[in-house]
Amino acid sequence: MAFEKTIPLNEFITLQRGFDLPQDKRVMGDIPVVASTGVVGYHNEEKVLAPGVVIGRSGSIGGGQYITTNFWPLNTTLWVKDFKGHHPRFVYYLLRSIDFSQFNVGSGVPTLNRNHLSGILVADTSYSYEKEASDI
Repeated sequence: MAFEKTIPLNEFITLQRGFDLPQDKRVMGDIPVVASTGVVGYHNEEKVLAPGVVIGRSGSIGGGQYITTNFWPLNTTLWVKDFKGHHPRFVYYLLRSIDFSQFNVGSGVPTLNRNHLSGILVADTSYSYEKEASDI
């Protein structure tokens, strides 16, 4: 399918930096604590309602995780705060397809700055297309 229009990533979705949660502040629960590399523990409080999409912001950048339960994204992540009407699973696949290494601003530790990602152009797709593509 050819797409006639592209838009900046920040018009397609809103990415937000995760939240601090030091190990000694975690209270055992069933809410996944999500880092840039995946689930690293559990807590008794969520910050984000499912479904969620998370990418690595620091340490391990990019990738992508699709979260099906409420969760706590750590500050080493960027999470989709607003899907802006787009299908969450499609957004997950889209973010997994982007090579974020070219946006690395870290000198010693790989790091993404979400403000630098707005220049990424993505196809302005319809929800019906996104749903169909995500169900494959």
